[in-house]
Amino acid sequence: MSSLFFALTRENPWPGIAVASLNLAVALSLVGVSLLLGFAISVLAWVHALANRAPAPMRHAANRRGRA
Repeated sequence: MSSLFFALTRENPWPGIAVASLNLAVALSLVGVSLLLGFAISVLAWVHALANRAPAPMRHAANRRGRA
């Protein structure tokens, strides 16, 4: 079977080139989707951490003017 495949590839290389370019396009799209997903997860984690922070304690106005 492989000798038939190689014989066909020597005659017409375009199907192999088409499959290789399709493989490259699928691989690049998967890399892009994974990067986008990682970015979305990191932004969601940052927003979640920002929302769960304890509020800063408020100081009296006298302390800000230097009358402690």
